[in-house]
Amino acid sequence: AFILDALKKDRRVDGRRFQDLRSVKISFREDYGSAEVQYGRTRAYAAVKAEIVEPRPDRPTEGFFIYDVEFSPMANPTFEAGRMSPYAVEVQRTIERVLRDSRAIDTEALCIVAGEKVWSIKCDVHILDDWGNLVDCAALATISSLLHFRRNEVTVSGR
Repeated sequence: AFILDALKKDRRVDGRRFQDLRSVKISFREDYGSAEVQYGRTRAYAAVKAEIVEPRPDRPTEGFFIYDVEFSPMANPTFEAGRMSPYAVEVQRTIERVLRDSRAIDTEALCIVAGEKVWSIKCDVHILDDWGNLVDCAALATISSLLHFRRNEVTVSGR
């Protein structure tokens, strides 16, 4: 009865019409590479860090992109601390696959000296509140933090 009534009224539980989007708010922190996104009532915080590491021997001209999502029980009581649910794994893999398959991160551009030094970029996403559209919110936080990120300038000398 509830679902049929909502369909007739063209309204969702939160009062939006079916074609209405959730409101989006993006906040950037002072330190580069961190952003908090609020998508409706769902919130996610993302932070990007970088370090110089050795490349893999089979890919000497490619850097690394590491992606991790932290699901706090404070965001949703179904999340367990330190343990990823099947839903959490699906969210993380979906966003990671989108970023990799779209080639949004050019791992070859992260090479400093072929076979010796590359950048390893790590993006940590923390789910703060889960009220739906978690994949969209986490993906938007990820992209926002990556666009806000600035890696240090590196100069190679003595070669």
